[in-house]
Amino acid sequence: MFNILTSGDGTAWETDQLMRMDARRFKEYSDSEAESIFVSKPTTLKSLEGIDTLLMYEQGSRSPNVDLVRYGCLHSIKVVSDDLVFKFEEKGTFLRTVIEEFAERLGIDKWEYNRTHWAVKDGGLPKAMRAKVIPSYDVVFSFAGEDRKYVKQVAEYLRAKDVKVFYDEYEQVRLWGKDLVEHFELVYRRSGKYCVMFISESYIKKMWTRPERRAALSRALKEREEYILPARFDDAEVPGIPPTVHYITLTDKSPARFGRVILEKLGIP
Repeated sequence: MFNILTSGDGTAWETDQLMRMDARRFKEYSDSEAESIFVSKPTTLKSLEGIDTLLMYEQGSRSPNVDLVRYGCLHSIKVVSDDLVFKFEEKGTFLRTVIEEFAERLGIDKWEYNRTHWAVKDGGLPKAMRAKVIPSYDVVFSFAGEDRKYVKQVAEYLRAKDVKVFYDEYEQVRLWGKDLVEHFELVYRRSGKYCVMFISESYIKKMWTRPERRAALSRALKEREEYILPARFDDAEVPGIPPTVHYITLTDKSPARFGRVILEKLGIP
């Protein structure tokens, strides 16, 4: 079985902290495997932890991420007053169009898109659907090949600290056969908590960094929150990055030291 939680609150799923759902909406549009699970019997809620879970917004929601569905699993489900409170561990995201494509196999009725509720569905997510998941990263790196030696050491430092990093050399199998322009659009616009942009003269001139930069800027403008973290090897100006945006200078920092700065930004001790 798997969970599908739909909310009309445009910010309900925009947190890594505690989330909640009105307990009165629990098990709406659910299937037979949910028959033995009850809010009145909190111990039965444990069976919903650790299984595949989709978090989506109602159709027409004003959320900036209405076209994305978070994919992961729930932990620490508790009944608090009239709400079900829980933590969510994200594994990736799906485009909303993917959910709509597989709606019949997921057992989603068209009315479910327009109502806040928690559905428990029978079966599991189709293999063909899983293949379309967009992985989630703590940080994605955008850089020029000329700066690879430094960037690779930063990536290795973070990876050793269990940080999920998008660094191209770690993704060779996943990238194999993909349309890289299309895939990088998804990665740099949707997949990371932050995008570290390693700025240099080479970065400005490279062809492949341009679509990465456009995708990252598109997200930053849409969400109007800090997403791009500029880090400079020199004073090259990046189109679209205001001069008022604070940056980190790399000329006086070793890769490990800069890695520690990123850890601090991510809130990892």
